[in-house]
Amino acid sequence: MKSYSDCFTQSITSLSGVGTKTKELFSQIGIETLFDLLSLIPTDLIDKSETLNINDINSGDFVVITGEIIKTVRTNGYRPNYIITLKADTGLVSVRFIHKIIVFMNLKKGMRIRVTGNAIKKSNKLELIHPEIEIKRHDMQLMDIMPKYSTRGKISQSKMRKFIRQAFSIFSREYKFTFLDKYFNEKFKSMSLLKAMKKLHYPEGEYDYAYKEYLEARQRLVLEEIYLHKHEFLETMSKYNHKESFELSLDEKIATKFISSLPFELTTGQNNAILNIQESFETSSPSKVLIQGDVGCGKTIVAIIACFYAINRGHQSLVLVPTEVLCNQHFHTFSNYLNNFGKIEMLSGKTSIQNKASIKQKLINGEISVLIGTHALLFNEYTFKSLAVVIIDEQHKFGVKQREKISSSYQKQPHLIYMSATPIPRTLALVLYENMNYITIPDKPSNRKKINTKIINDNNRDQVISNVKEHLNNNTQVYWVCTRVEDTLDDDKQSVKIFSDTIKKEFPKNRVSILHGKLSSEDKVQIINDFKKGKIDILVATSVIEVGVDCPNANCLVIENSELFGLAQLHQLRGRVGRGDARGYCYLVYSSKTKTESIDKLKYLEKNHSGFDIAEHDLKLRGTGTYLGNKQSGMPDNYRISNINDIMDNITHIKSFEYELSSSKIRELKKRWNIKKAHEIQL
Repeated sequence: MKSYSDCFTQSITSLSGVGTKTKELFSQIGIETLFDLLSLIPTDLIDKSETLNINDINSGDFVVITGEIIKTVRTNGYRPNYIITLKADTGLVSVRFIHKIIVFMNLKKGMRIRVTGNAIKKSNKLELIHPEIEIKRHDMQLMDIMPKYSTRGKISQSKMRKFIRQAFSIFSREYKFTFLDKYFNEKFKSMSLLKAMKKLHYPEGEYDYAYKEYLEARQRLVLEEIYLHKHEFLETMSKYNHKESFELSLDEKIATKFISSLPFELTTGQNNAILNIQESFETSSPSKVLIQGDVGCGKTIVAIIACFYAINRGHQSLVLVPTEVLCNQHFHTFSNYLNNFGKIEMLSGKTSIQNKASIKQKLINGEISVLIGTHALLFNEYTFKSLAVVIIDEQHKFGVKQREKISSSYQKQPHLIYMSATPIPRTLALVLYENMNYITIPDKPSNRKKINTKIINDNNRDQVISNVKEHLNNNTQVYWVCTRVEDTLDDDKQSVKIFSDTIKKEFPKNRVSILHGKLSSEDKVQIINDFKKGKIDILVATSVIEVGVDCPNANCLVIENSELFGLAQLHQLRGRVGRGDARGYCYLVYSSKTKTESIDKLKYLEKNHSGFDIAEHDLKLRGTGTYLGNKQSGMPDNYRISNINDIMDNITHIKSFEYELSSSKIRELKKRWNIKKAHEIQL
């Protein structure tokens, strides 16, 4: 017989009734062990204590009805039905089961049952199709508050409860109170894991009381999960911090001279960020800095100054970017400010084999001071003579393994600077990057004005056309964003290729061009350069312009089908305009079929301009999602229960976590929770 480290790690096949087929169904919803099953948090608690008067029920209502079976009918034919007539206290109800009715043939005349489901009402006749059935036996009390689970339709609620009942029986029989039970109770007044599991799966008392206990029970599991995840992060970071790096202190006069030579004055946020980086560079331990700042706050110049520090100490820097468009943009910007101090080079997937070989050799010889590169760097061995600083722009677009690959092969670890305009709520970042230097640049250059944002129903397209013509007459260039490249049968969603023809007809005197991800890198760069040089008046594009396109004269942005974009992405796109001295204008065009909640989302963007505020509002609208993994929002896939709100609500607790358990016990708990190594999670 197979041995287990504890009852939680037992396979669900140890439960009666779980064979190969059921095991596969469980696997499809992420359940392999008893702990997986017991930590499946109910998505809802259904109150079955109150039954409605049948006359008060409307079609579509979710109802609970108790009564006696007074009639059963089995129809004939290819798809037989089994129809039960139920006599409730306030009238008759028909319950219908369609096809595969053998399961329900045990429901006989004279039985008392409770049915739960959505009502269908026609001509004052009430019917439920395939409701949940509970048989009322004299020797068994039915639960008034019933947990409901997310099973993706793989396993019925009744079967799920049956298996959970078995698992809980094993768990409660074998469970021993642990250090964490004592620790969480003493420190946070939290219940034991045993009690939490009971309260989650067997709610008691009045509904309000049961729901309160449900939240407290869930909180106990949340604390344990985050406690173990934080331990994994801290363990990974401590390994990194024990390595040696480059000490990059710089004479204050040299730094001041370089900064004062810039053709603009740095903001308070930029100056604070530079001082922060300067302090982290002055030790021989490798530093990790996350710079977070809204679109247009000036993160790039901070990165340039960081590279200047490395150049002056005779070392090299690498700037890693997610797109060739941004790579080309950064190459010109960095060259503009640093060419007098060192050699700046660019490398992307389109760099010729001959040039790649030349760059490889120059990096080894130390002839290149700053290399701007895309993902292409990750698939070839590029060795630096003295790599002291690695800057990763739009860091959320790279996985941890990709980032580590660049710097892990060197005896001395380079200082790492992550930059992101995608707003992560500050409080979450402060926790997840606990040992990482976290810098925000809250302000923007003084010449930047708030972007005038207006939402417009596509029925009022004449207003959009009129506004754009006015901007063009004032010698302003225009971005016109569509959701897709090609046209489809869905006429409501504008495509770049078809819509650009419409634009050309509306604006026959203006130069129109298109930009999208399917174009070659050379074409993209050429079009963007032509746009920046004023050779294009209207650029019809997909969201490819979201990152790396900087044209100060483009102060008008129109976004078609804006209701289909997330708030954070709309804000990022909006940051393409208003980058010069003049005010930027953004018109969010939405379909006349758009739902009220989506219009409200766009209205929020009209009035709010802080990326951090927008991110937190977006979070509230979306609820829980996934933030760290390969999904678009929320927590990593590796988190079973916790979501961003849990992190934000428990910051005080998380910061005070103490780790007194042995390493072996921590490992056992991580295995139970299936917590992966930190480097396997995308930050």
